[in-house]
Order: sequence, then C-alpha cells, then structure tokens
Amino acid sequence: MNVVDIKIEKENIVNESHETGNYFEDYARNALEKLFHYYDFIQSANVFFRGSKHPTKKVKIKLRLKGKEVFVEASAEKYPAAIDAGVQKLKNQLEKYKTQHYKRSVAGNTEN
Repeated sequence: MNVVDIKIEKENIVNESHETGNYFEDYARNALEKLFHYYDFIQSANVFFRGSKHPTKKVKIKLRLKGKEVFVEASAEKYPAAIDAGVQKLKNQLEKYKTQHYKRSVAGNTEN
C-alpha cells in the first residue's frame, strides 16, 4: 500500500458553519485519498486554500505524478464545492495521463 502524501496550506480559513478549521483539511484529504487509491501513479498532493475573507472560495490543487505535475484551480461559494470541482478537474486530467502512459503497454500485450 502506498503512503499518502497530502499537504494542506491555507490562509486563515474560518468555516462558515463554525466548525473547526480542520474540517476543510479533512474534506480535501478524504477526497484526494480516493484518487490516491484509484490512481497508483500519484506520488503526492498539495492543496492551497485562499483566505476566507474573499467572497469566492478558491482552491488550488497540485499533484505530483511519475514524471509530471498536474495543477488545477477551482472556485465556488463554499470550500467543499470548490474542492469537489477541483477533484473533478483532476480526474479528467488523470484519466488523460493514464490513457497516454499506461494503455499503450496494455494494448501492445493484447495483440500477442
């Protein structure tokens, strides 16, 4: 089993529903851990939150893959929605990466 390396960076985030500031960290960590389990070529992830004083919540997510880095940004009214949008964008990029780097070798083996 791979070790999940997820780093969370934030600028004074305050949860609108008065929960602890770790809620968003846990939410992002849980969403990204699912990607780590499904895509074994992910090596690490960094999540950046823009401060809570801005009306639009912005999340930036950077993944380190084998030989490449993938970066997405997403905005929404609340952090969980921004995280979900960012994870969806990552899934699209990861599927493209997986198709380009891993399907070739499988297709070559099925022809033999």
